[in-house]
Amino acid sequence: MRLDLFSLKLFVDIVEERSIGKGAAKNCIAMSAASKRMSDLEQKLGAPLLLRQSRGVVTTGAGDTLYKGMTETLSRLAQLAAAVGDTANGVRRPVRVLANLTSLARDLPASLKAFAALHPAVAVELDEQPTAATLQAVSRGDADLGIVAPIVPYPPNIVAFRYRVMRHVLVVPANHPLAAAASVTFDMVARHDIVSLENEGGWDSLLRKAAEERGSGWRVRARVGSFDAVCRLVASGFGVAIVPSPTADLHAEALGLRVLALDEPWAELPLDVCVRDVATLAPDARQLLDHLRRRTPAGVRSMAGFLFPKPVPERASRGFADSTSSH
Repeated sequence: MRLDLFSLKLFVDIVEERSIGKGAAKNCIAMSAASKRMSDLEQKLGAPLLLRQSRGVVTTGAGDTLYKGMTETLSRLAQLAAAVGDTANGVRRPVRVLANLTSLARDLPASLKAFAALHPAVAVELDEQPTAATLQAVSRGDADLGIVAPIVPYPPNIVAFRYRVMRHVLVVPANHPLAAAASVTFDMVARHDIVSLENEGGWDSLLRKAAEERGSGWRVRARVGSFDAVCRLVASGFGVAIVPSPTADLHAEALGLRVLALDEPWAELPLDVCVRDVATLAPDARQLLDHLRRRTPAGVRSMAGFLFPKPVPERASRGFADSTSSH
């Protein structure tokens, strides 16, 4: 089968413009020529791709499959062309890394600093994004590596390796009724006002799921955009909060917070480093992946709890389908 790349690009433009005429104009060809190319493409693939309607065109089931595959392919081709051009001109493309907020609270910044010291010629671009957005970006090829929590199903073209397990604790003001406790359960926490992250974000949804599993109440008094801000609101008396242990350790003394162990199996939250395809990673990105995997502590793959019912295989994980949010 010989598929014409121009016709495939034209097909994508027609679908996005919902018009053969507009798609043709975007590619500087006549509408009749574009229509002929679409008919030829349908004949080669043996399936109708477009439904011509009075108000434009829509994809068939086969057309939708082709569109999704071609948008990904065209993105990869554009990246490949840019990489070839950069290589020819002696330019090294930065390694693009997306990471969730939890991973930035612990080892990732130090890991990236160590990598930069070992590979000073490699540029790394880091952007904080929730898990769902990171997985989509890595799946599309818009990011080289992602650091995520396996609380959503991973796309089928994602390969993930366990990177860390982040322990979470409860922080309360020094005069809070829970302050004298050595450890607390989530049921005990849920009886008090909560300070949390953005509504419908990954962390918020994870804690809401914990409440639903136990039939507990859930009173969120304040929502902010970072764990640092969460700790400051707790110190001012707005409520209590569950935060990564390193964040609690950083702020406890300065803000007068009490740090309590969280007696829940999901208090230790796994973090994964994910890529689209190890074999096709650019050399610099592969170096960073190898660096992060070498710095994974021994025994980090063990985990338990209702959110994470089984260990993630060493080679890859696909996420868990029992939660629908990012973190």
